[in-house]
Amino acid sequence: MGTLPAKRNRHQSIQVNVRTDARLPNDLEIGGRETLRPTPDILDALEKDYPLEASIADLVDNSIDAKAKNILVRFVKKERRLSSLYVIDDGVGMNAGVLKRAMQFAARRNYGPKDLGMFGVGLKTASLSQANTLTVVSRAAGQAAVGRQWTKEGIKTNDWTVNILKSQSATALLNHEWGLVGPITVGTVVRWDDIYDFDRLRIDMDGYLERAILRMRHHLGLKLNRFLQRRQITIHIDVEDIDEQDVGPATEVLAINPFPPKALNGAKNFPKNFVATLPGTGSLVMRCHIWRKKSSDPGYKLGKVSEHQGFYFYRHDRLIQDGGWCDVIGTTEPHLSLARVEIDIPDRLQTYLKVRSNKAGVDVPASFGDAVFSARAKDGMDFRGYIRKAEELYRQRGKQQARPMLQPGVGIPAEVRHALDRRSIRFLPGEGCSVVWGKLSGPDLIDIDQDGRQITLNTKYRSMLLRGARGGKTDLPLLRTLLYFTLESLLAGMRIGPVERLRLQAFQAAMNAALKLEKQWASK
Repeated sequence: MGTLPAKRNRHQSIQVNVRTDARLPNDLEIGGRETLRPTPDILDALEKDYPLEASIADLVDNSIDAKAKNILVRFVKKERRLSSLYVIDDGVGMNAGVLKRAMQFAARRNYGPKDLGMFGVGLKTASLSQANTLTVVSRAAGQAAVGRQWTKEGIKTNDWTVNILKSQSATALLNHEWGLVGPITVGTVVRWDDIYDFDRLRIDMDGYLERAILRMRHHLGLKLNRFLQRRQITIHIDVEDIDEQDVGPATEVLAINPFPPKALNGAKNFPKNFVATLPGTGSLVMRCHIWRKKSSDPGYKLGKVSEHQGFYFYRHDRLIQDGGWCDVIGTTEPHLSLARVEIDIPDRLQTYLKVRSNKAGVDVPASFGDAVFSARAKDGMDFRGYIRKAEELYRQRGKQQARPMLQPGVGIPAEVRHALDRRSIRFLPGEGCSVVWGKLSGPDLIDIDQDGRQITLNTKYRSMLLRGARGGKTDLPLLRTLLYFTLESLLAGMRIGPVERLRLQAFQAAMNAALKLEKQWASK
Protein backbone atom coordinates (compact mmCIF):
# COMPACT_ATOMS: atom_id res chain seq x y z
CA MET A 1 0.00 0.00 0.00
CA GLY A 2 1.47 3.39 -1.04
CA THR A 3 2.10 6.29 1.29
CA LEU A 4 -0.49 9.09 1.21
CA PRO A 5 0.91 12.57 0.46
CA ALA A 6 1.29 14.80 3.50
CA LYS A 7 -1.74 17.03 4.12
CA ARG A 8 -0.82 20.69 3.30
CA ASN A 9 -1.71 23.36 5.79
CA ARG A 10 -4.25 25.74 4.19
CA HIS A 11 -2.15 28.71 5.27
CA GLN A 12 1.00 27.29 3.69
CA SER A 13 2.23 29.42 0.75
CA ILE A 14 2.79 28.02 -2.71
CA GLN A 15 6.10 28.95 -4.21
CA VAL A 16 6.13 29.84 -7.88
CA ASN A 17 9.40 30.28 -9.69
CA VAL A 18 9.24 33.47 -11.82
CA ARG A 19 12.09 34.52 -14.01
CA THR A 20 12.80 38.20 -13.33
CA ASP A 21 14.70 40.88 -15.20
CA ALA A 22 16.03 43.83 -13.23
CA ARG A 23 16.02 46.03 -16.32
CA LEU A 24 12.91 48.20 -17.00
CA PRO A 25 11.89 47.77 -20.68
CA ASN A 26 12.03 50.98 -22.68
CA ASP A 27 10.54 49.83 -25.98
CA LEU A 28 7.03 48.37 -25.94
CA GLU A 29 5.93 46.42 -29.01
CA ILE A 30 2.53 47.12 -30.59
CA GLY A 31 0.62 43.96 -31.43
CA GLY A 32 -2.41 45.46 -33.16
CA ARG A 33 -4.99 48.29 -33.20
CA GLU A 34 -8.68 48.79 -32.46
CA THR A 35 -10.98 51.83 -32.65
CA LEU A 36 -12.76 52.93 -29.46
CA ARG A 37 -15.33 55.60 -30.25
CA PRO A 38 -16.55 57.79 -27.37
CA THR A 39 -19.97 56.96 -25.99
CA PRO A 40 -22.56 59.72 -25.57
CA ASP A 41 -21.84 59.62 -21.84
CA ILE A 42 -18.80 61.79 -22.55
CA LEU A 43 -21.19 64.75 -22.63
CA ASP A 44 -21.88 64.34 -18.92
CA ALA A 45 -18.17 64.78 -18.20
CA LEU A 46 -17.66 67.68 -20.60
CA GLU A 47 -20.55 69.79 -19.33
CA LYS A 48 -19.33 70.30 -15.76
CA ASP A 49 -18.57 73.73 -14.26
CA TYR A 50 -20.53 75.80 -16.75
CA PRO A 51 -22.90 78.34 -15.14
CA LEU A 52 -25.28 80.07 -17.54
CA GLU A 53 -23.31 83.31 -17.81
CA ALA A 54 -20.03 81.44 -18.50
CA SER A 55 -21.72 79.41 -21.25
CA ILE A 56 -22.98 82.59 -22.90
CA ALA A 57 -19.47 84.09 -22.68
CA ASP A 58 -18.13 81.09 -24.63
CA LEU A 59 -20.62 81.78 -27.42
CA VAL A 60 -19.75 85.49 -27.43
CA ASP A 61 -16.09 84.51 -27.82
CA ASN A 62 -17.05 82.80 -31.07
CA SER A 63 -18.88 85.95 -32.20
CA ILE A 64 -15.77 88.04 -31.54
CA ASP A 65 -13.65 85.57 -33.53
CA ALA A 66 -16.19 85.95 -36.34
CA LYS A 67 -15.47 89.73 -36.38
CA ALA A 68 -18.93 90.62 -35.07
CA LYS A 69 -19.58 94.23 -34.13
CA ASN A 70 -22.99 93.75 -32.54
CA ILE A 71 -24.10 90.83 -30.37
CA LEU A 72 -27.52 90.19 -28.87
CA VAL A 73 -28.50 87.74 -26.13
CA ARG A 74 -32.26 87.15 -26.15
CA PHE A 75 -34.48 85.28 -23.71
CA VAL A 76 -37.77 84.12 -25.27
CA LYS A 77 -41.05 83.66 -23.40
CA LYS A 78 -43.92 81.57 -24.75
CA GLU A 79 -47.14 80.46 -23.06
CA ARG A 80 -46.10 82.19 -19.84
CA ARG A 81 -42.82 80.33 -19.51
CA LEU A 82 -39.25 80.76 -20.68
CA SER A 83 -38.87 78.58 -23.75
CA SER A 84 -35.51 79.30 -25.39
CA LEU A 85 -32.42 81.48 -25.47
CA TYR A 86 -30.59 82.97 -28.45
CA VAL A 87 -27.18 84.51 -29.15
CA ILE A 88 -27.15 86.51 -32.38
CA ASP A 89 -24.24 88.26 -34.09
CA ASP A 90 -23.44 90.15 -37.31
CA GLY A 91 -20.08 88.44 -37.86
CA VAL A 92 -18.80 86.90 -41.10
CA GLY A 93 -21.13 83.88 -40.89
CA MET A 94 -20.46 80.32 -42.07
CA ASN A 95 -21.12 78.21 -45.13
CA ALA A 96 -22.14 74.54 -44.88
CA GLY A 97 -18.57 73.21 -44.67
CA VAL A 98 -17.46 75.63 -41.98
CA LEU A 99 -20.63 75.05 -39.96
CA LYS A 100 -20.21 71.27 -40.16
CA ARG A 101 -16.73 71.55 -38.70
CA ALA A 102 -17.91 74.02 -36.05
CA MET A 103 -20.49 71.46 -34.88
CA GLN A 104 -17.89 68.69 -34.55
CA PHE A 105 -16.61 68.00 -31.05
CA ALA A 106 -12.93 68.92 -30.58
CA ALA A 107 -12.55 69.86 -34.26
CA ARG A 108 -10.02 72.65 -34.04
CA ARG A 109 -10.04 75.15 -36.86
CA ASN A 110 -7.05 77.18 -37.94
CA TYR A 111 -7.06 79.77 -35.17
CA GLY A 112 -5.81 83.26 -35.93
CA PRO A 113 -3.13 84.91 -33.75
CA LYS A 114 -5.75 86.84 -31.73
CA ASP A 115 -8.62 84.33 -31.74
CA LEU A 116 -10.30 83.43 -28.46
CA GLY A 117 -11.12 79.85 -29.46
CA MET A 118 -8.75 77.13 -28.26
CA PHE A 119 -10.05 73.61 -27.90
CA GLY A 120 -12.86 73.18 -30.44
CA VAL A 121 -15.40 72.24 -27.77
CA GLY A 122 -16.72 75.57 -26.42
CA LEU A 123 -19.83 75.94 -28.59
CA LYS A 124 -20.98 72.39 -27.99
CA THR A 125 -20.11 71.83 -24.33
CA ALA A 126 -21.19 75.31 -23.23
CA SER A 127 -24.54 74.85 -25.00
CA LEU A 128 -25.28 71.25 -24.08
CA SER A 129 -24.36 71.94 -20.46
CA GLN A 130 -27.42 74.20 -20.38
CA ALA A 131 -29.86 72.72 -22.88
CA ASN A 132 -30.92 69.47 -24.54
CA THR A 133 -31.00 71.03 -28.01
CA LEU A 134 -28.45 73.22 -29.76
CA THR A 135 -29.31 74.79 -33.12
CA VAL A 136 -26.92 76.94 -35.15
CA VAL A 137 -27.97 78.75 -38.32
CA SER A 138 -25.65 80.97 -40.30
CA ARG A 139 -25.15 82.78 -43.57
CA ALA A 140 -21.85 83.89 -45.09
CA ALA A 141 -21.59 86.64 -47.68
CA GLY A 142 -22.97 85.45 -51.01
CA GLN A 143 -23.97 82.06 -49.54
CA ALA A 144 -27.28 80.38 -48.76
CA ALA A 145 -28.48 80.08 -45.19
CA VAL A 146 -27.44 76.80 -43.51
CA GLY A 147 -28.36 75.18 -40.22
CA ARG A 148 -27.33 72.24 -38.05
CA GLN A 149 -28.81 70.90 -34.82
CA TRP A 150 -27.53 68.70 -32.02
CA THR A 151 -29.95 67.05 -29.60
CA LYS A 152 -28.77 64.99 -26.66
CA GLU A 153 -31.38 62.38 -27.45
CA GLY A 154 -30.21 62.26 -31.05
CA ILE A 155 -26.59 61.79 -29.99
CA LYS A 156 -27.55 58.88 -27.74
CA THR A 157 -29.89 57.09 -30.16
CA ASN A 158 -28.38 57.99 -33.54
CA ASP A 159 -24.69 57.63 -32.68
CA TRP A 160 -23.47 61.24 -33.13
CA THR A 161 -25.68 62.09 -36.10
CA VAL A 162 -26.43 65.82 -36.44
CA ASN A 163 -29.70 67.17 -37.87
CA ILE A 164 -29.55 69.31 -41.03
CA LEU A 165 -32.08 72.16 -41.15
CA LYS A 166 -34.00 72.93 -44.32
CA SER A 167 -32.73 76.08 -45.97
CA GLN A 168 -36.08 77.89 -45.59
CA SER A 169 -36.09 77.25 -41.83
CA ALA A 170 -32.58 78.61 -41.47
CA THR A 171 -33.48 81.64 -43.60
CA ALA A 172 -36.62 82.36 -41.55
CA LEU A 173 -34.65 82.34 -38.31
CA LEU A 174 -31.99 84.67 -39.70
CA ASN A 175 -34.61 87.05 -41.10
CA HIS A 176 -36.37 87.48 -37.76
CA GLU A 177 -36.23 90.96 -36.22
CA TRP A 178 -33.27 90.79 -33.83
CA GLY A 179 -33.53 94.19 -32.17
CA LEU A 180 -30.40 96.31 -32.37
CA VAL A 181 -28.69 93.67 -34.55
CA GLY A 182 -31.61 93.61 -36.99
CA PRO A 183 -32.41 90.84 -39.50
CA ILE A 184 -29.21 88.91 -40.24
CA THR A 185 -28.00 89.23 -43.84
CA VAL A 186 -24.56 87.93 -42.84
CA GLY A 187 -24.00 86.43 -39.42
CA THR A 188 -25.02 83.64 -37.05
CA VAL A 189 -27.86 82.69 -34.71
CA VAL A 190 -27.34 80.16 -31.90
CA ARG A 191 -30.47 78.79 -30.26
CA TRP A 192 -30.95 76.68 -27.11
CA ASP A 193 -34.14 74.73 -26.40
CA ASP A 194 -35.16 72.52 -23.45
CA ILE A 195 -32.99 74.54 -21.10
CA TYR A 196 -32.58 72.89 -17.71
CA ASP A 197 -32.96 76.05 -15.62
CA PHE A 198 -36.07 77.06 -17.57
CA ASP A 199 -37.70 73.64 -17.20
CA ARG A 200 -37.18 73.73 -13.43
CA LEU A 201 -38.63 77.23 -13.15
CA ARG A 202 -42.17 77.23 -11.81
CA ILE A 203 -42.60 80.60 -10.09
CA ASP A 204 -41.09 84.11 -10.12
CA MET A 205 -40.06 84.05 -13.78
CA ASP A 206 -39.52 87.81 -13.83
CA GLY A 207 -37.31 87.62 -10.74
CA TYR A 208 -35.27 84.84 -12.32
CA LEU A 209 -34.82 86.90 -15.51
CA GLU A 210 -33.74 89.96 -13.57
CA ARG A 211 -31.12 87.98 -11.64
CA ALA A 212 -29.91 86.08 -14.72
CA ILE A 213 -29.49 89.27 -16.77
CA LEU A 214 -27.67 90.97 -13.90
CA ARG A 215 -25.23 88.04 -13.58
CA MET A 216 -24.77 87.95 -17.34
CA ARG A 217 -24.06 91.68 -17.59
CA HIS A 218 -21.53 91.45 -14.78
CA HIS A 219 -19.78 88.36 -16.16
CA LEU A 220 -19.58 89.60 -19.76
CA GLY A 221 -18.68 93.14 -18.69
CA LEU A 222 -15.76 91.79 -16.65
CA LYS A 223 -14.49 88.98 -18.89
CA LEU A 224 -14.68 91.09 -22.07
CA ASN A 225 -13.87 94.45 -20.53
CA ARG A 226 -11.09 95.30 -22.99
CA PHE A 227 -13.25 94.65 -26.06
CA LEU A 228 -16.10 96.70 -24.59
CA GLN A 229 -13.88 99.56 -23.45
CA ARG A 230 -12.44 100.12 -26.90
CA ARG A 231 -15.92 99.71 -28.44
CA GLN A 232 -14.80 96.82 -30.61
CA ILE A 233 -18.11 95.14 -29.81
CA THR A 234 -21.47 96.04 -28.32
CA ILE A 235 -23.51 93.47 -26.39
CA HIS A 236 -27.20 93.84 -25.54
CA ILE A 237 -29.62 91.58 -23.67
CA ASP A 238 -33.39 91.63 -24.16
CA VAL A 239 -36.53 89.52 -23.68
CA GLU A 240 -39.07 88.63 -26.39
CA ASP A 241 -42.63 87.57 -25.53
CA ILE A 242 -43.98 85.46 -28.41
CA ASP A 243 -47.60 85.54 -27.22
CA GLU A 244 -47.62 89.31 -26.77
CA GLN A 245 -45.53 89.86 -29.92
CA ASP A 246 -43.44 92.25 -27.90
CA VAL A 247 -39.73 92.75 -27.25
CA GLY A 248 -38.70 94.51 -24.05
CA PRO A 249 -36.08 97.26 -23.86
CA ALA A 250 -32.53 96.11 -24.47
CA THR A 251 -29.97 96.27 -21.66
CA GLU A 252 -26.43 97.12 -22.71
CA VAL A 253 -23.46 95.27 -21.26
CA LEU A 254 -20.93 97.83 -20.00
CA ALA A 255 -17.23 97.26 -19.42
CA ILE A 256 -16.11 96.52 -15.85
CA ASN A 257 -12.39 97.25 -15.56
CA PRO A 258 -11.00 95.44 -12.49
CA PHE A 259 -8.03 97.81 -12.23
CA PRO A 260 -8.05 101.33 -10.77
CA PRO A 261 -8.12 104.45 -12.96
CA LYS A 262 -5.46 107.07 -12.20
CA ALA A 263 -7.65 108.95 -9.75
CA LEU A 264 -8.18 105.78 -7.66
CA ASN A 265 -4.60 104.46 -7.51
CA GLY A 266 -3.86 103.56 -3.91
CA ALA A 267 -0.10 104.15 -4.04
CA LYS A 268 2.33 106.52 -5.71
CA ASN A 269 4.15 105.18 -8.82
CA PHE A 270 1.61 102.41 -9.35
CA PRO A 271 0.67 100.48 -11.43
CA LYS A 272 4.18 99.08 -11.77
CA ASN A 273 5.55 96.40 -14.11
CA PHE A 274 7.43 93.49 -12.55
CA VAL A 275 9.35 91.07 -14.79
CA ALA A 276 9.48 87.40 -13.78
CA THR A 277 11.94 84.97 -15.36
CA LEU A 278 10.27 81.60 -15.92
CA PRO A 279 12.49 78.50 -16.05
CA GLY A 280 13.20 77.46 -19.62
CA THR A 281 10.48 79.64 -21.15
CA GLY A 282 11.56 83.27 -20.94
CA SER A 283 10.21 86.32 -19.16
CA LEU A 284 6.70 87.35 -18.11
CA VAL A 285 5.48 90.89 -17.39
CA MET A 286 3.18 91.31 -14.38
CA ARG A 287 1.46 94.69 -14.07
CA CYS A 288 0.79 95.20 -10.38
CA HIS A 289 -2.03 97.48 -9.23
CA ILE A 290 -3.05 98.78 -5.81
CA TRP A 291 -6.58 100.07 -5.35
CA ARG A 292 -7.47 102.91 -3.03
CA LYS A 293 -9.03 101.46 0.10
CA LYS A 294 -12.85 101.35 0.26
CA SER A 295 -13.30 102.56 -3.31
CA SER A 296 -16.88 102.70 -4.56
CA ASP A 297 -15.87 102.05 -8.18
CA PRO A 298 -17.70 99.07 -9.75
CA GLY A 299 -14.36 97.67 -10.91
CA TYR A 300 -13.28 97.35 -7.27
CA LYS A 301 -16.57 96.07 -5.92
CA LEU A 302 -16.77 92.77 -7.80
CA GLY A 303 -18.71 91.02 -5.06
CA LYS A 304 -16.76 90.13 -1.94
CA VAL A 305 -13.64 92.24 -2.50
CA SER A 306 -11.24 89.91 -0.69
CA GLU A 307 -12.12 87.11 -3.13
CA HIS A 308 -10.94 89.22 -6.06
CA GLN A 309 -7.38 89.93 -4.93
CA GLY A 310 -4.62 88.20 -6.85
CA PHE A 311 -3.82 87.30 -10.44
CA TYR A 312 -5.88 88.46 -13.42
CA PHE A 313 -4.84 86.36 -16.39
CA TYR A 314 -5.75 87.53 -19.90
CA ARG A 315 -5.40 85.57 -23.11
CA HIS A 316 -5.75 87.58 -26.32
CA ASP A 317 -7.46 90.39 -24.32
CA ARG A 318 -10.07 88.03 -22.87
CA LEU A 319 -10.04 87.78 -19.07
CA ILE A 320 -9.66 84.13 -18.06
CA GLN A 321 -9.10 84.29 -14.29
CA ASP A 322 -10.28 87.17 -12.11
CA GLY A 323 -8.47 86.85 -8.82
CA GLY A 324 -6.88 84.16 -6.70
CA TRP A 325 -3.21 83.60 -5.99
CA CYS A 326 -2.81 80.11 -7.54
CA ASP A 327 -1.23 78.91 -4.27
CA VAL A 328 1.63 81.38 -4.74
CA ILE A 329 0.27 83.22 -1.70
CA GLY A 330 -1.67 80.92 0.58
CA THR A 331 -4.32 83.34 1.75
CA THR A 332 -7.36 85.32 0.68
CA GLU A 333 -7.48 87.29 3.91
CA PRO A 334 -8.77 90.87 3.49
CA HIS A 335 -5.37 92.48 4.13
CA LEU A 336 -4.37 91.88 0.47
CA SER A 337 -7.70 93.02 -0.97
CA LEU A 338 -6.12 96.05 -2.67
CA ALA A 339 -3.62 93.96 -4.67
CA ARG A 340 -4.45 92.89 -8.24
CA VAL A 341 -1.87 91.60 -10.71
CA GLU A 342 -2.60 91.93 -14.44
CA ILE A 343 -0.95 89.29 -16.65
CA ASP A 344 -1.26 88.81 -20.40
CA ILE A 345 -0.36 85.23 -21.31
CA PRO A 346 1.87 85.25 -24.41
CA ASP A 347 1.28 82.44 -26.92
CA ARG A 348 4.78 81.11 -26.22
CA LEU A 349 3.81 80.48 -22.56
CA GLN A 350 0.49 78.71 -23.11
CA THR A 351 1.97 75.34 -22.25
CA TYR A 352 3.42 76.80 -19.05
CA LEU A 353 0.36 78.82 -17.98
CA LYS A 354 -2.43 76.48 -19.03
CA VAL A 355 -5.92 77.83 -19.64
CA ARG A 356 -8.64 75.42 -18.52
CA SER A 357 -11.07 74.18 -21.17
CA ASN A 358 -13.98 76.10 -19.61
CA LYS A 359 -11.88 79.32 -19.56
CA ALA A 360 -12.60 79.71 -15.86
CA GLY A 361 -9.01 79.68 -14.64
CA VAL A 362 -5.34 79.05 -15.28
CA ASP A 363 -3.23 76.17 -13.96
CA VAL A 364 0.35 77.08 -13.10
CA PRO A 365 3.35 74.79 -12.43
CA ALA A 366 5.12 74.61 -9.06
CA SER A 367 8.01 76.72 -10.39
CA PHE A 368 5.69 79.69 -11.02
CA GLY A 369 5.68 80.79 -7.36
CA ASP A 370 9.46 81.06 -7.14
CA ALA A 371 9.55 83.00 -10.42
CA VAL A 372 6.91 85.44 -9.15
CA PHE A 373 8.74 86.17 -5.90
CA SER A 374 11.99 86.69 -7.82
CA ALA A 375 10.35 89.27 -10.11
CA ARG A 376 11.54 92.86 -9.93
CA ALA A 377 10.44 96.26 -11.18
CA LYS A 378 12.76 98.77 -12.86
CA ASP A 379 13.13 100.72 -9.62
CA GLY A 380 14.46 97.59 -7.86
CA MET A 381 11.32 96.73 -5.88
CA ASP A 382 10.70 92.99 -5.69
CA PHE A 383 7.32 91.26 -5.62
CA ARG A 384 7.44 90.86 -1.83
CA GLY A 385 7.85 94.63 -1.61
CA TYR A 386 4.69 95.06 -3.68
CA ILE A 387 2.76 92.70 -1.40
CA ARG A 388 4.03 94.54 1.70
CA LYS A 389 2.99 97.88 0.19
CA ALA A 390 -0.54 96.66 -0.60
CA GLU A 391 -0.93 95.22 2.90
CA GLU A 392 0.48 98.35 4.55
CA LEU A 393 -2.01 100.57 2.71
CA TYR A 394 -4.89 98.28 3.63
CA ARG A 395 -3.96 98.39 7.32
CA GLN A 396 -3.16 102.10 7.29
CA ARG A 397 -5.18 104.32 9.60
CA GLY A 398 -5.08 108.00 10.40
CA LYS A 399 -5.37 111.17 8.40
CA GLN A 400 -6.99 110.76 5.03
CA GLN A 401 -5.98 113.03 2.18
CA ALA A 402 -8.52 114.29 -0.30
CA ARG A 403 -7.99 112.95 -3.78
CA PRO A 404 -6.47 115.33 -6.36
CA MET A 405 -9.12 117.34 -8.22
CA LEU A 406 -9.38 118.92 -11.63
CA GLN A 407 -8.37 122.53 -11.19
CA PRO A 408 -11.10 125.13 -11.78
CA GLY A 409 -10.81 126.31 -15.38
CA VAL A 410 -12.49 128.78 -17.71
CA GLY A 411 -15.78 130.14 -16.39
CA ILE A 412 -15.16 129.33 -12.71
CA PRO A 413 -14.33 132.36 -10.51
CA ALA A 414 -10.71 132.68 -9.36
CA GLU A 415 -11.99 132.99 -5.79
CA VAL A 416 -13.04 129.32 -5.93
CA ARG A 417 -9.48 128.30 -6.81
CA HIS A 418 -8.10 130.46 -3.99
CA ALA A 419 -10.46 128.84 -1.47
CA LEU A 420 -9.28 125.37 -2.51
CA ASP A 421 -5.63 126.45 -2.33
CA ARG A 422 -6.16 127.58 1.25
CA ARG A 423 -7.46 124.08 2.05
CA SER A 424 -4.30 122.52 0.48
CA ILE A 425 -6.33 120.67 -2.14
CA ARG A 426 -4.08 118.97 -4.71
CA PHE A 427 -4.89 119.42 -8.41
CA LEU A 428 -4.44 117.01 -11.29
CA PRO A 429 -2.05 118.05 -14.07
CA GLY A 430 -3.41 119.21 -17.39
CA GLU A 431 -6.40 121.33 -18.33
CA GLY A 432 -8.99 122.13 -15.72
CA CYS A 433 -12.77 121.87 -15.67
CA SER A 434 -14.52 124.61 -17.67
CA VAL A 435 -18.09 125.89 -17.37
CA VAL A 436 -19.16 127.93 -20.42
CA TRP A 437 -22.29 129.07 -22.22
CA GLY A 438 -23.10 127.51 -25.60
CA LYS A 439 -25.93 126.60 -27.96
CA LEU A 440 -27.46 123.17 -27.27
CA SER A 441 -29.88 121.43 -29.63
CA GLY A 442 -32.05 119.87 -26.92
CA PRO A 443 -34.01 121.24 -23.95
CA ASP A 444 -31.43 120.22 -21.31
CA LEU A 445 -29.82 122.91 -19.17
CA ILE A 446 -26.34 121.42 -19.43
CA ASP A 447 -24.22 119.21 -21.65
CA ILE A 448 -21.21 117.29 -20.33
CA ASP A 449 -18.12 116.70 -22.48
CA GLN A 450 -16.01 114.22 -20.51
CA ASP A 451 -13.12 114.15 -23.01
CA GLY A 452 -12.96 117.97 -23.23
CA ARG A 453 -13.50 118.39 -19.46
CA GLN A 454 -16.21 120.94 -20.16
CA ILE A 455 -19.72 121.67 -18.88
CA THR A 456 -21.79 123.70 -21.35
CA LEU A 457 -24.76 125.77 -20.13
CA ASN A 458 -27.61 126.17 -22.60
CA THR A 459 -27.66 129.85 -23.76
CA LYS A 460 -31.42 129.48 -24.25
CA TYR A 461 -31.84 130.00 -20.49
CA ARG A 462 -29.14 132.59 -19.83
CA SER A 463 -31.26 135.75 -19.71
CA MET A 464 -33.95 134.02 -17.65
CA LEU A 465 -31.42 132.83 -15.06
CA LEU A 466 -29.65 136.20 -14.92
CA ARG A 467 -33.00 137.96 -14.21
CA GLY A 468 -31.89 141.12 -16.00
CA ALA A 469 -28.37 141.22 -14.57
CA ARG A 470 -25.42 141.77 -16.86
CA GLY A 471 -23.71 138.58 -17.96
CA GLY A 472 -20.01 137.84 -17.96
CA LYS A 473 -17.44 135.04 -18.20
CA THR A 474 -18.12 134.00 -14.60
CA ASP A 475 -21.78 135.01 -14.21
CA LEU A 476 -24.00 132.88 -11.98
CA PRO A 477 -20.95 131.94 -9.86
CA LEU A 478 -22.92 129.84 -7.38
CA LEU A 479 -24.41 127.65 -10.15
CA ARG A 480 -21.03 127.29 -11.83
CA THR A 481 -19.32 126.29 -8.57
CA LEU A 482 -22.01 123.75 -7.69
CA LEU A 483 -21.75 122.18 -11.17
CA TYR A 484 -17.96 122.04 -10.83
CA PHE A 485 -18.07 120.18 -7.53
CA THR A 486 -20.91 117.90 -8.64
CA LEU A 487 -19.36 116.80 -11.93
CA GLU A 488 -15.61 117.26 -11.41
CA SER A 489 -14.93 113.58 -10.58
CA LEU A 490 -16.72 112.51 -13.76
CA LEU A 491 -14.73 114.95 -15.90
CA ALA A 492 -11.52 113.82 -14.18
CA GLY A 493 -11.82 110.49 -15.99
CA MET A 494 -13.93 108.34 -13.67
CA ARG A 495 -15.51 105.53 -15.64
CA ILE A 496 -19.22 105.88 -16.28
CA GLY A 497 -20.52 102.53 -15.10
CA PRO A 498 -24.18 101.51 -14.98
CA VAL A 499 -24.71 103.08 -11.54
CA GLU A 500 -23.02 106.36 -12.52
CA ARG A 501 -25.00 106.49 -15.76
CA LEU A 502 -28.28 106.19 -13.85
CA ARG A 503 -27.18 108.90 -11.39
CA LEU A 504 -26.18 111.19 -14.25
CA GLN A 505 -29.56 110.70 -15.93
CA ALA A 506 -31.30 111.41 -12.61
CA PHE A 507 -29.16 114.54 -12.18
CA GLN A 508 -30.16 115.82 -15.64
CA ALA A 509 -33.83 115.12 -14.90
CA ALA A 510 -33.61 116.93 -11.54
CA MET A 511 -31.87 119.94 -13.13
CA ASN A 512 -34.57 120.15 -15.82
CA ALA A 513 -37.30 119.97 -13.16
CA ALA A 514 -35.63 122.78 -11.21
CA LEU A 515 -35.32 124.76 -14.44
CA LYS A 516 -39.09 124.67 -14.89
CA LEU A 517 -39.49 126.10 -11.39
CA GLU A 518 -36.99 128.84 -12.24
CA LYS A 519 -39.12 129.77 -15.26
CA GLN A 520 -42.18 130.02 -13.04
CA TRP A 521 -40.36 132.28 -10.57
CA ALA A 522 -38.97 134.41 -13.38
CA SER A 523 -42.46 134.99 -14.82
CA LYS A 524 -43.89 136.30 -11.51
